[in-house]
Amino acid sequence: MTQAPNVVIFTDLDDTLFQTARKLPPALREGARHAATALNGAHSLMTPAQGALLAWMQAGLTIPVTARGSEAFGRVTLDFSGPAVVANGAVILGPDGAPDLDWQGRVRAALAPDLPALLGLPEAMRALAQDRGMQIRTWVVEEPGLGGAYAVAKAEPGTPEARLADLVAPVEAHLAGLGAAGWTTHRNGNNLALIPPAVSKRAATAHLLARYRAAGPVLSIGVGDSVSDLGFMRLCDLWMTPAGSQIDRGMGLDPASASSPAHGLSQGAA
Repeated sequence: MTQAPNVVIFTDLDDTLFQTARKLPPALREGARHAATALNGAHSLMTPAQGALLAWMQAGLTIPVTARGSEAFGRVTLDFSGPAVVANGAVILGPDGAPDLDWQGRVRAALAPDLPALLGLPEAMRALAQDRGMQIRTWVVEEPGLGGAYAVAKAEPGTPEARLADLVAPVEAHLAGLGAAGWTTHRNGNNLALIPPAVSKRAATAHLLARYRAAGPVLSIGVGDSVSDLGFMRLCDLWMTPAGSQIDRGMGLDPASASSPAHGLSQGAA
């Protein structure tokens, strides 16, 4: 039986433990360290405050829960010694970096009916964007053994990222026309994700959490910035979010009471 840790922390990565340099005020770039390598050169940085948060987390078992696929997660330079939930929950990696084959099999079987719709989404989204005078780049996040996990669209330079919202309704109508039900559409900044029902951060986290709880008492903590993180965060005993994050902004609290971004955890400058 798996030995239960005393504390297990499930944490998002991007915009929680690090962010691209453009999202940091210049004063916070001083002292920030490299946290993830980007193929386009827009590397991610971790501020000293975020580093202190990670050090605190690592007193327990820290498990990344991220939209990054396996390849992109492999470009994160931070040290995680346990499992990881990647590709929005499509894949669970073991401590050795190998996929959990039992979980992979479950996701592959559940994903099969939606795979044709998923693989056709980039072409459909490019056409919908062109009809609206938008330039986007779009692709399917692929994972070995699955064929695909979810689809992403980002606005190209010259197209305001806010215009991604114009694609939500037509893309959802496109999926409905294919008879594809239960998909999640999530937009945060310059990122629009279309996630089939078989893929879920919450389900993957629940799978791991059940394993640890079956082995004995455990305190679980969820950490994330995005509404898409709330599903897994709310499985935990406690959860936290950076000040100014999408979750924070959605709470309807007085903006004047928000924390200053000077500490490097607030997303108010994003």
